[in-house]
Amino acid sequence: MVWIAHPITEQIRLTALYSLFEVHYDNGYEFQGESHNFWECLYVLRGEVCVSGDERVYNLTQGAIIFHRPLELHKFIVTGKEGASLFIFSFAAEGPLTASLSRKVFTLSSSQQELLLGLLDFIRRKAEIRQGDPLPDTSLQNADSRYRRYLEPIDRLPTYSQTVASCLQLLMLSLAEAGAVSSASSAPDAVLFSRAVSFLNSNIHRQPSVLEISRFCGVSEAGLKRLFDKYAGIGVHKYLLKLKIKAAAELLQSGETVSRTAEALGFNSQSYFSRAFKRETGMAPSTLRATP
Repeated sequence: MVWIAHPITEQIRLTALYSLFEVHYDNGYEFQGESHNFWECLYVLRGEVCVSGDERVYNLTQGAIIFHRPLELHKFIVTGKEGASLFIFSFAAEGPLTASLSRKVFTLSSSQQELLLGLLDFIRRKAEIRQGDPLPDTSLQNADSRYRRYLEPIDRLPTYSQTVASCLQLLMLSLAEAGAVSSASSAPDAVLFSRAVSFLNSNIHRQPSVLEISRFCGVSEAGLKRLFDKYAGIGVHKYLLKLKIKAAAELLQSGETVSRTAEALGFNSQSYFSRAFKRETGMAPSTLRATP
């Protein structure tokens, strides 16, 4: 019998972990918006949160998970009466499967929840967290060190990071095959915010005024600013800049030059664009540009 090698095609591979933690927030807590050049996931262990990702707004309950792609602006507000307990992790990833997870919210099945809870149990044991230990919250001192405690075993346990990555990859493969996708919120404010961001995306090559955007959406300028503060945590023009930077990253990765990218997105000069891109992403645009 002739044995034939069948190559294994990796659909997704996690290449780095940036954060990995559980946390409890009380009702009304607002996480101010941020964006970064790696993936982030938020899983609801208990409670309810209102989460925005770019123009989309979701009301998440226990068992829901949202994937924020690189450079996606995201924010959340805790809406559950008893607060919310969350599992949050961020990572770098490669592979075609990432497209199936981008801009998605899933409601985990019982088996998918068991997989994630099994991973959490493993992480807690390796991080030497005793059962009943309180989750970190905003009232605790040294919160930053507490958030990093699930990453600490990486330095002393050679198999830890690969085990965590393998479990997360298995969850993502499962979601791509049989994940229940959740719909965006239909609340009036959420719909208006989505309309405003869609307008910004359609006019990303220029600098529309707040008055112009508010007229398009049928709200006052103050009402528009309130929407962006509620769902993005930043002002309208700052939000537009972040959209431009995200669009620039996509153009540069496709092979476009720095000068033509700056021109296409309405920046006054290449030097101003380069400074803004470096400030928002931590990288010079020339380092991101794909090699021809």
